[in-house]
Amino acid sequence: MEYTLKDESFDFSETEVTHEVFKIGEPEDGLFEIEFKLTFSYGFLNYSHNFVWLNQDIETLLEQLKKMDGKNNGTLSVLSPGVSFSYSQDPHDENFYEFTVFMDTGYINSYMGTESKLGITLSATRKDIENWVASFLKN
Repeated sequence: MEYTLKDESFDFSETEVTHEVFKIGEPEDGLFEIEFKLTFSYGFLNYSHNFVWLNQDIETLLEQLKKMDGKNNGTLSVLSPGVSFSYSQDPHDENFYEFTVFMDTGYINSYMGTESKLGITLSATRKDIENWVASFLKN
């Protein structure tokens, strides 16, 4: 199933990030793999890549999201390589964040983590961001 996080101004920007979980592994000692495709879309342009995370990565992100309150900006990360996030609270509306999703281009091209990144930024509420992250586990 696909889950999409759309930019608050989607009607104008046509910017969104979607993940589609296509396989969830068998639990072993409380851990399981989540295989998914992450897609950046803006207008008619799309870029997708497949990644594998552990359920622990999603739980880590959800914990980090709880700590966004009172912080103007920061980063979110998981143990599995390939994807990272940053956020910056909107100075005019504290309910909105500029939320950036990064794909590591070194991981994409060579399966080696690097500091080179391809990203997409959108404006979203914290609740929408939390729901999008939590949806990785809803299959």
